[in-house]
Amino acid sequence: MGVPADRLVLAGHWIPKDLVDNIEFDCELRKQRARARQPRRILIPVGGAGAQKTFVSQFIQALGSHVAEGKVQLMLNAGDHEHMRVAFAEALAAIGVSDYAVVDSMEGVHEYAERLRSGVEPTHAVTLFAFKQYFPAVATTDVLSRVADVLACKPSELAFYPVPKLMIRRVGDHEAYSALRASELGDGTLELREVEDAMAYIAQMDAGPDLLLTMNK
Repeated sequence: MGVPADRLVLAGHWIPKDLVDNIEFDCELRKQRARARQPRRILIPVGGAGAQKTFVSQFIQALGSHVAEGKVQLMLNAGDHEHMRVAFAEALAAIGVSDYAVVDSMEGVHEYAERLRSGVEPTHAVTLFAFKQYFPAVATTDVLSRVADVLACKPSELAFYPVPKLMIRRVGDHEAYSALRASELGDGTLELREVEDAMAYIAQMDAGPDLLLTMNK
């Protein structure tokens, strides 16, 4: 990237402490779910200015049959972006999903996560998280990452979270290196530029637990 070696400092990965402290516990629960072939919980957050609108909307529509067949459960974090809340709702309507849960408070987020962690399935196949303020919008992804089987996001700082990851199309060019690093570590994919690329990994997960077991090592 053109930065002189003497200007580089190894600082490690930026990961919330709660995720780090519970890596082994959370990964073991994911492996148990994968072996039992339980519905895959896919967390799709949007950050920044919500620039992934087109890709994410198309991805949700591509997952429509998986949701209908009970293979996938979606956790959609629109953050504090009203246009993304609307885009999520429109994408869900396009696949015939009108009955979904909505969470709009941090109290609700924690209750949802604790319920899943205790082994109780969500009340709906799709849960939409949408907020008026910035803080809960960001904190929600941190909380839900612990109970997600897969994190589908652009390769931002989330690329370093210890969760199996589908690294969808980047927004900034620098993010390509984050996807590369996730792939090197083995818990994430290379950048998936097209929805078809992401769905190829979904097909691998459909075929058996091996991919998710490997990503949780």
